[in-house]
Amino acid sequence: MRLVFIINNKNNRLRKNLPGLTDYFQEAYPAQVAFQYTERRKHATELAKNAVEKGCDYLVAVGGDGTLNEVINGIMMSGLAPEKYPVLGLLPLGSANDFARTAGINASWEELDQWIRQGSIRQIDVGRISMQDMRKDRFFLNIAGVGLGPEVVLKMDRTRSVLGPSFHYFKSILSGFWSYRKKRVQCQSPSWKWEGKLLQMAIANGRFFGNAICIAPDASLSDGQFQVVIFGNLSIWDYLKNLRKLKRGVRIVHPEVSYWAANEIRLESTDVCGIEADGEYVGHLPAGISILPGRVRLLMPSLHD
Repeated sequence: MRLVFIINNKNNRLRKNLPGLTDYFQEAYPAQVAFQYTERRKHATELAKNAVEKGCDYLVAVGGDGTLNEVINGIMMSGLAPEKYPVLGLLPLGSANDFARTAGINASWEELDQWIRQGSIRQIDVGRISMQDMRKDRFFLNIAGVGLGPEVVLKMDRTRSVLGPSFHYFKSILSGFWSYRKKRVQCQSPSWKWEGKLLQMAIANGRFFGNAICIAPDASLSDGQFQVVIFGNLSIWDYLKNLRKLKRGVRIVHPEVSYWAANEIRLESTDVCGIEADGEYVGHLPAGISILPGRVRLLMPSLHD
């Protein structure tokens, strides 16, 4: 058995945890474990692709949603057939860990080891984004966002906060509300169509985004469907009034809010409208988004989701 950890080396939160993590797995799996550290943006994608192509049984992302997104893209970009992909693991030690909330994964490496030994593995879906100006598709495990979300991602990338990720995200949302001009977007699936001014759209495989905001309470990691949540021509006041409900995972009842299910959608806009995936900026519409059912195996609690 070969076990590879890909660790976000820029995450200061990890420094106090790394000695315990490396010592534990080196003792548990002598000569079977390797630790690889990122040195720049997108490096985790390169490391994951190389690890998959060289051969490993388990590939564990150590970091947040961004690190996990890079790792899943590395897996999907490898030349292997899906049945030969390694089992994916996660130690959610990043600034944002929204995917882990849906999957029921915590930061305990002892529990991760227990799942390995017990074979606690679940087949989960993967989202795919296809865009005309990209030579390769992009993949995501949690949520792709259109409209305000990509603007918030860009603002967060350009600024830093000493008050924690939740406050940073909330501040970026408020700033985004004042500067963001709603885009006119057309969204079509095989069974329904929506068109209008868009504040925010979430194409959700997982339930949480924005650091614990439960935007898609009915999303499942393994049902072969996205929950598509559309906030149309919504005001900042309506958003703020419903923020507490969003955090509790309660559906918003409002004429400009709608919930749909789809396994694929096509998005177009006459405006310049961005798209992000798992908190990583991807590009601009038009785009096609589809789901790949059960494409990867994930170490997670057997009774969760």
